[in-house]
Amino acid sequence: MEFASVVAKKALEIAEAIEANAIIVLTETGEAFELIAKKKPKITIIAATANDETYQSLLKESMITSLKSIVFVDMEEDEDIARREKGGVYAIRLLTRSTSIAAQIEDTVIVGLHKGILNEDDVVVVIGSDLTSEANMIIIYEIKKEKLGFTLYDLIRESNVKHEVFESTLNIALEIGREGRGGKQIGTAFLLGDSQRVLEKSKQLILNPFAGHLIGERMITDPAIAETVKELAQLDGVFVISEDGVIEAAGRYLTVDTSEVDIPRGLGTRHAAVAAMTAATDAIGITVSESGGVVRIFKKGEIVLTIEPQRRISLISESLRHVIKAR
Repeated sequence: MEFASVVAKKALEIAEAIEANAIIVLTETGEAFELIAKKKPKITIIAATANDETYQSLLKESMITSLKSIVFVDMEEDEDIARREKGGVYAIRLLTRSTSIAAQIEDTVIVGLHKGILNEDDVVVVIGSDLTSEANMIIIYEIKKEKLGFTLYDLIRESNVKHEVFESTLNIALEIGREGRGGKQIGTAFLLGDSQRVLEKSKQLILNPFAGHLIGERMITDPAIAETVKELAQLDGVFVISEDGVIEAAGRYLTVDTSEVDIPRGLGTRHAAVAAMTAATDAIGITVSESGGVVRIFKKGEIVLTIEPQRRISLISESLRHVIKAR
């Protein structure tokens, strides 16, 4: 049975019945979004995807097909886009595929609120997807700002680290968490931004493998360098990366005082040192745990986000009022 078309049809019926303000389509392939958009309903439609190929495909298709009216939302721009109109169609590229549908919805809603596409107290119908199945659930969600957690989008807005630098580093960290290296789990850490102060508060454990290389040869945003970074992640110490994406050092030992940071029990010295460095500087910290591959993001001495790469979907948050299973 073709679930996507059935879910799209039912989502439109529900949106009309409850007089929803918008439909959010969390899509992996773009299929569910196209099914909705081509019906041209008189309601705001928002496609959100962490899949770059899908986003680029929508961008290309919008130039040559009936989807040409779609507005592609630039997450890095602070200015609001034009206030939404009933029937407007928007596409948002999420920073990463969060471990829960709830987190993906929150990431999308935060962007929508900042851009003026969504408003406080809006009721939206969400079509959810995961890596194995496109459009496999329908969720009714009421927007309440006080229920929204801290998102990756908030983190980037409040930092000097470029969006693509954070995204590239986080994706490498998630790959390390999922795959490990040489058949075993490894732990590592990255510090992004305020690199000069980070270097001043740290020292080399080994000879810096990036010393002497041209800037263009040590950009974390260059896909060709990902395997090198994953290989060097097996060494002790952390990676230091500038806000523009230049890898300044690897194998760095952090010499900050960890006595003032408060992190959960069971996390080791790597996490404590990264937390302390983000408290002493304006850097963002990303750690990968050797046990379980869990990725944690630190800012101002605290863990602001935890991502478990091995999990695809977790519990829906309490702010989701109703779930209708498609199967």
